[in-house]
Amino acid sequence: MSQHQNAQPQNASGTPTLTLGLDLTTLGAKASSFRRPDASTGERVELSDVAEYVALAREAGVDLIAFGEAFRLDTNARHDAWLDPAVISSRLAATGALADGPIVVPALPAGFLDPVRLARAVAGIHARSAGRAGWQLPISATAGGVHAEVRRVWEATPDAQVGGRTPLIVTAPLEATTAVVAGRYSDVVRLQVSDLAEAHRRRAAIRTAAEQAGRNPDDVRVVVDAVTVIAQDAPSALFRADLLRDLGTHADHDQLTVAGTARGVADVFEDWFTQGAVDGFVVLPGSLPADVHALAHELAPALVERGLLAGVSSGASTTSSTASRALR
Repeated sequence: MSQHQNAQPQNASGTPTLTLGLDLTTLGAKASSFRRPDASTGERVELSDVAEYVALAREAGVDLIAFGEAFRLDTNARHDAWLDPAVISSRLAATGALADGPIVVPALPAGFLDPVRLARAVAGIHARSAGRAGWQLPISATAGGVHAEVRRVWEATPDAQVGGRTPLIVTAPLEATTAVVAGRYSDVVRLQVSDLAEAHRRRAAIRTAAEQAGRNPDDVRVVVDAVTVIAQDAPSALFRADLLRDLGTHADHDQLTVAGTARGVADVFEDWFTQGAVDGFVVLPGSLPADVHALAHELAPALVERGLLAGVSSGASTTSSTASRALR
């Protein structure tokens, strides 16, 4: 059993609060269709820019930051580019940007390298970040053995036990059979669903699988990916969401899109959470930096006001209570 305790987060009054994530995959470098394939230079992501987004996430009370497999540090063709999510996570950890902040979760495919070596690399990030790392692992009907082996490696690796907890295992199952595997091994399960009833059914199945595996189902946080577009009025947000959909910024048609004012978005989050369909959300910002700023300065305060989120900073100073925060 993992040492990572993933207890139900609560606010100051003891009421359960939602888990909040932020996916920064689209912050990565994007190759221009007008650039020659053999060009030696191109767009490059600066660490300082990423650190600014991490600071906003900390201000918002975000629990985890994800860098998906598509995240790239630059647009140059490199055989090791698939490691970029881990590289940026490691650099953030080394600078102290993650101190008392969100858990950083790079997505790494297990097929390019021995999963044991990758598990040890994630353990190194975990140590450098003072116990604030995770790994989004590929999930399949037969992936349970790999996930169990990763657990065993971490339980035998001192770096993976910094802070008294091992790194998070995060998965994103797309099918019912893989959701069962996720329930047995994952700390956080990311769903891509746009229907509340379907989210409720999948969460119930994941919790049942966790219980059948001898786990406390409350130790598995089921979150839904939400493309989030926030504006001062609902029509403006909806217009921008439609434009982003037409541009193919977030192409998955099954993905939940929430567009509106900050209070309107908070209404949707509250509805799904209080009906037991989710334990939280991973925000996929429709636009950068606009929707991350709106998350920190508008949406998060609205969630705190409703008692759905704890530990958001007030003004420039951080007042988070890590005892009441999710996944801490």
